[in-house]
Amino acid sequence: MTSTQDDVVKVGSIFAGRYRISRFLGEGDRKRTYLADDTVFRRQVALALIKTIAADADPEGTRREAEALAKAGTNENIVTLHDSGSVDGIEYLVFDYLSGGTLREYMAKRAEGKKPLSVEEVMQLARRLARALAHVHGLGLIHRDVAPGNVWLDGDQMAHLGDFDSVVSRDTALHAALHPEALPPTTEAYAAPEQLSGGPFDERSDLYSLGAILYEALTGHRPKRMPRAEMAKRLSAGRPELPRSLRDTVCSLLAESPSERPASAEKVLDALEPSRVYRTADEGLVPWADTLPFPLASILWHYEAEPDEGVKVDYLLKFFEALAQFVATVLLSACRTDRDLFDANRSALFDGGQRPLDLRGATFGAWVVLVKRLATTLRAVLEADGGEERSCELFRTRDLELVEALTAKQLVSIFHYACDRRNSWTGHGGVAGPQVQHERLRDLDDLLVRTREVLGWSFETWTLLKPGPMIRSGKIFDLTATILKGTNSVFRRQRLKQTEALDTTRLYMLNDANLRALELVPFIRVIAGNTGQDACYFYNRLEGAEVRWVSYHFHADPELLLPDEDVIELLAALSGAGTRDEEPS
Repeated sequence: MTSTQDDVVKVGSIFAGRYRISRFLGEGDRKRTYLADDTVFRRQVALALIKTIAADADPEGTRREAEALAKAGTNENIVTLHDSGSVDGIEYLVFDYLSGGTLREYMAKRAEGKKPLSVEEVMQLARRLARALAHVHGLGLIHRDVAPGNVWLDGDQMAHLGDFDSVVSRDTALHAALHPEALPPTTEAYAAPEQLSGGPFDERSDLYSLGAILYEALTGHRPKRMPRAEMAKRLSAGRPELPRSLRDTVCSLLAESPSERPASAEKVLDALEPSRVYRTADEGLVPWADTLPFPLASILWHYEAEPDEGVKVDYLLKFFEALAQFVATVLLSACRTDRDLFDANRSALFDGGQRPLDLRGATFGAWVVLVKRLATTLRAVLEADGGEERSCELFRTRDLELVEALTAKQLVSIFHYACDRRNSWTGHGGVAGPQVQHERLRDLDDLLVRTREVLGWSFETWTLLKPGPMIRSGKIFDLTATILKGTNSVFRRQRLKQTEALDTTRLYMLNDANLRALELVPFIRVIAGNTGQDACYFYNRLEGAEVRWVSYHFHADPELLLPDEDVIELLAALSGAGTRDEEPS
C-alpha cells in the first residue's frame, strides 16, 4: 500500500472526482475495496483500488477484468461493472455494491455458528453459479478463478460471480501448455488438476472449481482427490438428506479427467432441474405428504387434522408401522424381480441364522427386521461394480434417489426407535395424562422430522397405481390406471403406456415417464369392502384360510377378513426361514 493510495481514500474524500468514500470494506490479494457514494447517479457502489504490487505483477489484469465484465454486460448472476480507469497511477474498478460480502466470509460465519449451508441454499448457489458460467462460456471466455473469495453475495445471499482478472479466451486456454508462465494467477486450492499441471484446459476446468465450491459448502472442507464412489459415500454419510441429483453432480464436477465431467454449464443446470430440489422443509407437512403413496399420506392427513394430542400420537405410531411395511413391500418386490438374487439371499432374509421370520402373524418388529435385511442386501447390490445399472433393473427405474432413501441405515434406525416407543408406551398400562401425551407427541414429531430428512422428496417422481383396462397396440399396452398418491381420497384416473401387461389385481410403483412398473407383492391392496367403496388396506395376519386386512384411513370399514390365495401362496414361498430374536416385537 503506497502513501499516495492512503491519501486519496480517506473517509469523506472524493475519488476520481465522483466517488465519495464511506468506509473500508475489505481486501484480497489484488484489490482494496471501499463502499462509496456515486455522486453522479446517487447510488452506493463498491470502489476497488488495485494494489500497486499487484498491478506491477500483472499489468494487464485490470484491463482484462474490465473488458471481460463489459463483454458480459448486465447479468443477474455476475457482478456488474459500472466504471474503470486510473487516477494518479492508481487503477480502479467500480462495481455494484453487494452487501452480503464474499461467499468465503459467509461460509466461515456459518461454520463458526455450526450451521452449515442447507441443501436448498447449496442448490440455489449451484444453479446461480452454473448460469453465470454458462453466460461467460457462451462469450468464449474461461473464468479460471472460480473460488469462494470471488463469489459475492447480495443482501438476500444471492450469489454473483466476480473477480474476472484471471479470465482468458478459449483459444488461449487450449494453447496454455505452450506458455503456462504467461497465464494470470489463480486460486490453486480450487483449480482443476489440468490447470495445476500447466496443461491445456477448457470450460470444464471452471466446472471443476464449481464442484470444489459446492463440496466445501456441503461439508465445510475442501475436496481431496479420491475415487468417485468414495466421494459419494462421504457426501451421503455427512449429509444424508442430500438429493442424489446434487450428490452425483458434485461428484461428476470433481472428476479427475475433464472428459468425465459435465460437458457444459448447461448440462449442470439440466442435472439439477427436477422440481424436487427446490422443495423445502418449511413448506409444511401436507405438501410433503402429497408426494407420498396414498396409504401413507392419508395417515398423515388425519394426523394433521386431529386436535387431540393422544390421537395424534396414535396416528404417528400407525404411520411409522405402515411406512415400515410399505418399505418392506417395495424392497421385497424389487428383490423378487431377480429370481437368482432372491434365491441366493432367501436364507439371510428369512432365516437370519436362527429361527424363522414368520410373516403369517406379522408385527411391527417383523417388518423392521425385514426392512433391515432387505436394505443390507440391496445396498450391497447398489455398491457393487455395475450396481447402479442392476439396481435400476430391479426397481424398474432410471432414478435411484428413492432406492437409496429406502435402503438408508438411518431409516432402519427410525423404524427401530418408533417400534421401541410403541412397545414401551403400550406396555405400561393405564391411561396416559395430557402431559405424558404431549411429551410423546413431541418425541414422535422429532422422529417425523428425521424421517422427512432421510426421505427428502424422493417419492415425488414415483406413483403408486392400480391398473385398469388396457389395450395392446404392437409392443405397447395402453391402460387406464387409478392413481393412489397424496392425501386426497378421491382417486384420479390416468392414461399410461407400458411395455408389459399389468395385473389388474396388483398394485405397482411407477417412476415418472418409465415404460415399466415395479409390481408389488400383495401386502397392500385396494379393496371394496362391505361398503362397496375402494380403500387401501395393509396385510395384517393370516387367520386360518383367510387374511386380515387393516385400513388406517377408512374408518367406515377399518378391518376386513377375506380369502386371498395370492397372499397365502406368497407366505408359503417365504415361510420356513427367519428369526424373531432381532425383532423389537
